[in-house]
Amino acid sequence: MRVGALCLLLASLDVEAAQTLSRSEQSVINFGFATQLGSGIYSMSGRTLQVYRIPFAWDLPARPESRFKLRLTLPLTIGFIDFKPLDVVDNGLPHRLDSLSIVPGLEADIRLRDDWMLQPFVEAGIARDRSNAADQRVFSIGLRSYYDFRRGATDWTQYDELVHVVVEQQSPHSTDDFTRLRVGMTARRPFDTEGSGRRADVLGYGFVEVFTDAPAGPASDKRNGGAPAQFEFGFTFGATERWQVWKIPLPRLGFGYRFGDGLSVYRFVIGSPY
Repeated sequence: MRVGALCLLLASLDVEAAQTLSRSEQSVINFGFATQLGSGIYSMSGRTLQVYRIPFAWDLPARPESRFKLRLTLPLTIGFIDFKPLDVVDNGLPHRLDSLSIVPGLEADIRLRDDWMLQPFVEAGIARDRSNAADQRVFSIGLRSYYDFRRGATDWTQYDELVHVVVEQQSPHSTDDFTRLRVGMTARRPFDTEGSGRRADVLGYGFVEVFTDAPAGPASDKRNGGAPAQFEFGFTFGATERWQVWKIPLPRLGFGYRFGDGLSVYRFVIGSPY
């Protein structure tokens, strides 16, 4: 079993809706996209939705030398409405989950060459706003590309992703969707370039992403139209060979900064920056 890392994205955006939705309805529409948009703290119509995404995954049996491998994914996303981290000091941990989504999926690693891998994936599941008993169906389909190359002691990876996400709310009926293109690059270099075996390293990254038909939510402050590009740069620390505790890989840790039209976010990165 491979347990994916939990990423924390801190954001605060004003939302402008093209149609009238209650505050709770707006929250659940945005929460439905959290599986793809990532964890964070979002502000919507005066309410705060705090989201945490945990991407569990299990590799299906395959030969080590196989160029085709399958993986079952189970992103679990939980949310708390109008809860702030500092509330823990006065009131302790929250006693209930306001939002919950489980969106199982299947992804494939297709190794075209030793330095190039494609990763198509599909997901379908449910999201629920427990404070309003509103259910959603969440669907996504996409393709990722990883191209690796080396320059001296630095390992580079070009990352590209195209994904389309649809959220269908049951009551009241409402549908929203978006398509996102993300293009990024990572550069990973050990601190001890002359050593061998497990060594501490640093990974710098950067990416740009654009949305078409952007959702009303954390991705953009506009609805039903193209969104200006967003950018993120940052770094993470780890090791050339991942440390494990009880056979569970420990995630990389780092920081990033995301910016765009009306957006300025400092992000604490746990695991992959993507």
